[in-house]
Amino acid sequence: MVEGKGRILVLCVDRDDDLGFKANVKTPILGRRASLEAGVKLALVDPEEADANSIFAAVKTADTLRSKGYDVEVAVISGHHTDSFEADRRIRNQVSEIVRSIRPEGVVLVSDGAEDERVIPIVQQLTSILSVERIVIRHSGSIEESYEVLVRYLKAAVYDPRHSKYALGVPGLVLLSLGLLSLFGLQALAWQAIIIILGAAMIYRGFGIDEFLSKARRSTVFHLKLFTLIASSIIVLAGLVYVNGLVATIKPPMIPPNVGYEQYLVGAAVEMLLPYLWLAIELNLGVLATYYAIRRSFKAARYLASLITASLLYYPLLELALFMKDPSRSISIILTAVFVGLAIVTLATYSIYRLVKTSKREKHGGS
Repeated sequence: MVEGKGRILVLCVDRDDDLGFKANVKTPILGRRASLEAGVKLALVDPEEADANSIFAAVKTADTLRSKGYDVEVAVISGHHTDSFEADRRIRNQVSEIVRSIRPEGVVLVSDGAEDERVIPIVQQLTSILSVERIVIRHSGSIEESYEVLVRYLKAAVYDPRHSKYALGVPGLVLLSLGLLSLFGLQALAWQAIIIILGAAMIYRGFGIDEFLSKARRSTVFHLKLFTLIASSIIVLAGLVYVNGLVATIKPPMIPPNVGYEQYLVGAAVEMLLPYLWLAIELNLGVLATYYAIRRSFKAARYLASLITASLLYYPLLELALFMKDPSRSISIILTAVFVGLAIVTLATYSIYRLVKTSKREKHGGS
């Protein structure tokens, strides 16, 4: 025996508990004879099982160290067949039990691949690791690692929302679209549907729209803006439907003789659509101005200035639409100019105020 050296533990780890699952062998197993018996049982149940070879390799490593004069003991521990947390918990308990029993100077860890070597941090918390021996069976050692990486990526593609929406969502949307097109006898549109879906997915990911929406959803005002946008879109859509129906009823005899047909239609469309557009814009600006005013934010002044400007520009735009319908109609130039002037003054006042405030903040920060 090598003097001045403590006992060495040769430890074989079966993290997925093939010993218990296949051969009904309980762990921890301590000693050369008990370890060999466990390896034989597992090999008889499944001759292709790599863990059986690991057990025999652990016994051989112990015999080699013993022949060199070291005080060696061999042990086999196992985890759980499906639950990673339970596997690590069992391994920790079994290593702790063995370490308390034989008090080794250090451990020589024997494993058959990267899966079992995940227990290294657990073992290191309880005792020092002197060496790690990886057992490579007849097939190439990289095959198991490649398989593990492949399984990891497949799990990420299925269970990780960041990847599953592309790995499963986009192909699923393509298949669903093809199924619906086939159901309605529109197979000729299959390629167009595939190109549109893939193109939309590429734009969505390529321009970072997903990250933008993810960050925006964390903002309190996001849902408020989304609600006002939907409400405004509905108002504008209703206006377009209404205007389209009325414009279709306009016939040439209804148009003044000195006005072109297209000019009259544009003027009539703007006149009828303008209230809907104004209401949609005012809804957005009014809601946001109120929100930021409640929060006492400077942004309330910006939306309030925009709200006043939009209100002041309504009358001039309406006059412009009426003028397009009938150029001979008298226009209140003075009133129109007053409204436009007030709109410009409102925007200019807000812009100057913001510039002055920004300048003072920078000056204060610089000093």
